[in-house]
Amino acid sequence: MSPTDEPTIAVDGDAPEAAAPQKVGGLFLTLFGLMNFGLYLTVMMPALFSLPYKVQLLAPDSKASVLGMVATVGAIVSILTGPLAGVLSDQTRSRWGRRRPWLLGGILVVLAGSLIVASAASVPVLLLGWMVVCAGGGGVGAAITPVVAERVPEAQRGTVGAIVGVATQLAGVLGYTIGGLLTGSLILLFVLPIAVLAVFALVYSLVFPDSTAPVEKVSVGETFRMLVFDPRKHRDFSLVWLGKLLMQTSLAFLTTYQLYFLADRLGFTAEEAGQRLALVGGIGILVTMGFAVTSGILSDRMRRRKLFVVTSSVLTAVGLTLMAFTDGFGLFFAAVMFVLGAAGMFGSTDVAMASDLVPERDKAGRWMATYNLAATLSGAIAPMLGAGLLALNDPTGGNYTALFLAGAVIALGTGAVTLLIRGVR
Repeated sequence: MSPTDEPTIAVDGDAPEAAAPQKVGGLFLTLFGLMNFGLYLTVMMPALFSLPYKVQLLAPDSKASVLGMVATVGAIVSILTGPLAGVLSDQTRSRWGRRRPWLLGGILVVLAGSLIVASAASVPVLLLGWMVVCAGGGGVGAAITPVVAERVPEAQRGTVGAIVGVATQLAGVLGYTIGGLLTGSLILLFVLPIAVLAVFALVYSLVFPDSTAPVEKVSVGETFRMLVFDPRKHRDFSLVWLGKLLMQTSLAFLTTYQLYFLADRLGFTAEEAGQRLALVGGIGILVTMGFAVTSGILSDRMRRRKLFVVTSSVLTAVGLTLMAFTDGFGLFFAAVMFVLGAAGMFGSTDVAMASDLVPERDKAGRWMATYNLAATLSGAIAPMLGAGLLALNDPTGGNYTALFLAGAVIALGTGAVTLLIRGVR
């Protein structure tokens, strides 16, 4: 029986679920990919350039610790709002559908927070604005994350994952490029990616109908209780979640602090660093696309996910180890190529594996929000842990060797836990 013929999914003792979704076409793949590009532009551009640049302007002498604090608090807000929005979106009943109100409403909240961040004259105001951004991001994520499990059949999930992976890396590259060009206009620097997301999200929402099926209402307390699951009962899903947490933590060590790395170790200004990161990313996107598309398609055809996730963890470890000893731009370039290739491979296959192992398809919002919580939690762990590693035996906060070697070890942990998964090959 082919994957699209299977009417149910039962993992780790779960009860059979609803019929598998039908094959999606080219228009869906295009618009969903563009919407994800917009989503990740709003995520990657602040994470990679805009927020570190703004923090450097406000607190140049303590930038690493301040950035770690702001990023951690924002991640905690996301941890609270993201899963809640995911479960509530499952329960939403409106004439606009189930996900659409959270998508469009979340974008407006992110816009409001970004305006506060851009105009902030102090760290406390910056922190407040970033908390608003992260709260709105929870609504946007709640609307987009469940789409793969709800609308895409198992046989196409690797392909969709590859598209999302390419969209993510393209957003990162353009984030560097745009960021380096817009340092003279902080408002535009923070608002432009949200405008891009709004356009693509609106087009997607107008073309594809949203679910209006009635759902059971639950209290806020019940909502949070729904997010708690027994890892013994859903063992495989727990391992996927843990693997994503480890991988995203290791990658966050690089993405959070690479702008400062180029300044502190290699001696570039913020603007020069942005230009060089754009150059690396522009070339690296070809590597990422190659790894993402090839891995996603092969994982679908071979019906194997674990091989690609384990390989991506090894490649990440190699790249971060090279980064730990980088003393010039050439070695930095080589290290980033390893990491970008690994990120493309991981991004296209891990989300497909998680979608395969969703315990209850009709509650995909709950489970995929919980899955996405691993990435959000890494955003809380990595900045503060990274700041501590940078300060290890270095009062100036420049121990990048310790930072990236620790990231390499954590990345290998992803491969280790993935090998324990039984429900997929």
